[in-house]
Amino acid sequence: MSAFSRMRIRACIAAGALAAAASPFVLAATPAMASTSYCAASSCDLAAQPSTGYIYFEMPRLTSLKMICWTDTQWFDGSNRWFKVSSIYGTGYTPANEVGAQTKVGHC
Repeated sequence: MSAFSRMRIRACIAAGALAAAASPFVLAATPAMASTSYCAASSCDLAAQPSTGYIYFEMPRLTSLKMICWTDTQWFDGSNRWFKVSSIYGTGYTPANEVGAQTKVGHC
């Protein structure tokens, strides 16, 4: 085997080791880094209607959310805006101030 071939093999091994070392960081990306909306509070309320009286579930922090639309209704924790969202826990309404990386959606 020539010296040039041995150098190429070492370069490939080094590149592979670098990629393997970086991969845990890629896998550990948060929803915010992926430009996906997510639960930004310690837990996020999921309600059947945009009102605290209809809350039926609390989603854990960092739950990925697909924003569907928004509506203004009952004031809750400093805002009257609620988003209709879809998550692995179902579809419902959550207060806007609990949603991180908000995307542009239309009115419900």
